[in-house]
Parts: sequence; structure tokens; C-alpha cells
Amino acid sequence: MKKIGLFLVSVCFSIAIFAQSAPLGKDVVNSFSTKMQNLTSLSAKFSFTLENLKEKITDTHEGDIVVKGKRYNLGLMGMEAFYDGKTKWQFNKEANEVTISEPKILEGGFFDDPTKLFKDYEKNFKSKFIGEKNEKGRNIYELELYPIDLKTPYSKLNLKFDKKTLEPVQIKYQGKDGNNYIIKVKMFRSNVPVRDEKFFFDPKKHKGIEIIDMR
Repeated sequence: MKKIGLFLVSVCFSIAIFAQSAPLGKDVVNSFSTKMQNLTSLSAKFSFTLENLKEKITDTHEGDIVVKGKRYNLGLMGMEAFYDGKTKWQFNKEANEVTISEPKILEGGFFDDPTKLFKDYEKNFKSKFIGEKNEKGRNIYELELYPIDLKTPYSKLNLKFDKKTLEPVQIKYQGKDGNNYIIKVKMFRSNVPVRDEKFFFDPKKHKGIEIIDMR
């Protein structure tokens, strides 16, 4: 699950391509990145798809996330992850098991730091503007982003977001391992009020839970 979590991303839409590049792409991604970094909190619902074209595999799951600063609460594939800025709890509901850790170095995966899904695009990627399209009454920008750090486990990121609100619509990572990881954002709310306890997991509230403490 952690490896899958490395690439939360969005479903591709068909789009008319206009071969425009760098300057416009940089301006557009800067607007999006600035918008995301200025949020105090966010709440989103999404679908997550793992796609392997060679093996003809497509697997889709529903998820939700709440982020406030560096803290987050993430639910996906029967798992729920809590992070309060220091301690991370990964709760497996079906097994009634929680793994507790205090990550010192974030690996860049979605479960390590889901806030990366919404931030730092401008400084971490080279951008290419693909085009603009009206999708179900929304004007949407599409960009292709290429990671500056060649050690990343993906070769390209496709980003689509609402032209007016600058909110993410879909993101797709093209993995170097042959897997594509796609997210389609179904609901996105900015600057929502969130209580701090949302990012803390209390094992005492779960009778019979197995605790794996890796601290």
C-alpha cells in the first residue's frame, strides 16, 4: 500500500493539444502552486487508480484526505493514516492493527507527505503547457511536468486544474516501473475548519487492537 501511495494521481481526460511550452507553462504552474501553498487547510475526496497497460491491469479505489499545515488524515483502501507533525499512525481497519512511527526522513511518497500532492510544483518540476479545455462547464488547464530530481520514481506528471479556482481536477504520475498512478479529485474544499484531534489516533478507543510500535 505504501508503494501504491507513492503516486496518488488523476484520471486522464481527452483534451485538444496545443503545443505551447515553457514561459506560459511556468506562469500557469506558478499560479497553481502559489494557490496551494497559501491554503491553511484543505479537504478532498478522490478516486485513485493503478494502471498497468502492459499487464492490462486497472484497479480503482475511493479515498479522502484532510490536510492542515504538515498534519494530515488520509483514508484509502481500507487504511487510515494519521500524522500530527511528529508521529504517524497507520490503521488497518480490517485487521484491527495500527503501526506507529516517527518518520525522520520523508521518502516523498503520498503516505509520507500527502501535502506534496498539492504543493511545490514550481520549484520541483520543469513545465510544459499542453492546453485549455472546457470540461463539463469548467475551463481546465493541462500541464506536463518533468521532475528536476531524476531519482524520482516517476518520469512525468500530468496535471489538470480549474482555470478559475486553481483547484486540482486530476493528476497522473507515469511511473518508471511501468505503472501509472491516477487521481481524479471529486470534491475539493479550501481553508476548512479542522480540529487538531483529526490528526491523532488513540489506540485505547479500539478494543483488542494490535499495536506495532516502531518508534
